[in-house]
Amino acid sequence: MRGLNTRLAPAACLLGLAAMGCPALSAHAGPNMERSRPLRPGPPRYLENYDFLADSSKHNDFFDPIRYIPVSDSSWLQFGGGFRYRYEDQNDPGFGLSGVDNDSYWQQRIQLHADLHLFDDALRAFVQLENTESWGKETFSPYDESNNEVHQAFLDFGTDTYSGGRLTARVGRQEMAYGEFVNTTPRAVPNVRLAFDGVRLMYADPNGYKFNAFATRPVGTVQEGSFNDTSNDSGDFYGLYATLPLTESIDDDVYYYGYRRDAAVFNGVPLEENRQTVGNRIYGAVNNVDFTLDTLYQFGDRGDQDIQAWGMSSSTGYTFNDVTGKPGVALRFDAASGDDNPDDGESNTFDPLFPANGKFYGNASLTTLSNLIAVGPQFAFAPTSSVTVSPTILALWRESDDDAAYVPGMRPIAGTAGVPGSRLGTSYQMFVRWAATANLTFDLEYLYYDVGEVIQDVGGDDTQYASIRASFLF
Repeated sequence: MRGLNTRLAPAACLLGLAAMGCPALSAHAGPNMERSRPLRPGPPRYLENYDFLADSSKHNDFFDPIRYIPVSDSSWLQFGGGFRYRYEDQNDPGFGLSGVDNDSYWQQRIQLHADLHLFDDALRAFVQLENTESWGKETFSPYDESNNEVHQAFLDFGTDTYSGGRLTARVGRQEMAYGEFVNTTPRAVPNVRLAFDGVRLMYADPNGYKFNAFATRPVGTVQEGSFNDTSNDSGDFYGLYATLPLTESIDDDVYYYGYRRDAAVFNGVPLEENRQTVGNRIYGAVNNVDFTLDTLYQFGDRGDQDIQAWGMSSSTGYTFNDVTGKPGVALRFDAASGDDNPDDGESNTFDPLFPANGKFYGNASLTTLSNLIAVGPQFAFAPTSSVTVSPTILALWRESDDDAAYVPGMRPIAGTAGVPGSRLGTSYQMFVRWAATANLTFDLEYLYYDVGEVIQDVGGDDTQYASIRASFLF
């Protein structure tokens, strides 16, 4: 939702929904920690850099003494962490098809990290521990709880280039986030954030050109018990991501992802899959108008079928900069292909890979960018300097009437592939963020899904979801 997030700074940026879209986390620079620290919940914590605290006159926060601990003239150590407590209540979760009428539960996420910078960042070591617990949840998923884990642990090897840019090689377990989070995200919700094991090569120059290449495995084997989450058997995920400035106000991202799995489960059937994704994102701001448009094409093979699928994700917004609170409105339009004929030798259902479903469709896990058409308005306004309110209304259809309707994880809603019609329903969402202090953030979310004919025909009911999240970061 760059159409809102970039122009409503700092109001919409408090949402933490588009880390690459907000001025503090722009595509051309790192976060400005001198202005506001720490980051609000959402982006990876390794983005925070406190080397400016070498100047003791800039110490103005209670936690600054642990954010910069000098080791030598060219080296320092910083510590940080956070606590998040989340209460959720779902009425008829999964459209009432799960056999559970109501699911109310608490979740805890505690994170602590240490970040060692040596020799003016020629070498960096980052380690983050994570504890996740869940109490009272009946519709349990593997990403609700994983006890104690090493969530991130990587080494950076960096050097300046002759062109004035910076080249960094990263090795180890790490979060990754690209673009508008259409395909790759650290997954702020649910409870266990997403990390990848592997290597990444990153280059950025002062003119805004950026290049990333990576070869990883997602940490997909998440299980109860401590220090036992792995990337074994999670598939090979690799790719390239480049940012090319077109004008002072418009950028273009070009990217490629490959995802190879021995047993990708789709419609309950595990098959060997080699899925390739090529995409382009053009985005920017011209006067009061902001826009972002991702267009994607997928090819490859799944078992003995050829993959041919497409997707798009877009938002175009206008911000009233001269009005108090800088209110804004945007039009969201997303679409992704479904499969018209399961017996034609082609697999046409688009797979969004690792998307930020909650950012686009709410955190009730009822919608994902597969066999989908979604269109509707999004709003954002800031009644005070610390509160942002963001309502969204989306009308939802299937792109193909012959394919199922899907929820996150490419899980089909049972029976929907065999019913006629295209209307899935309408989603009404309200998101409120209160930045109570520099460290404490409250997120309140409510979603009502008014189901349409497709879900009604398989016995599904309207669903309500409410959540409150309290995050304390330091």
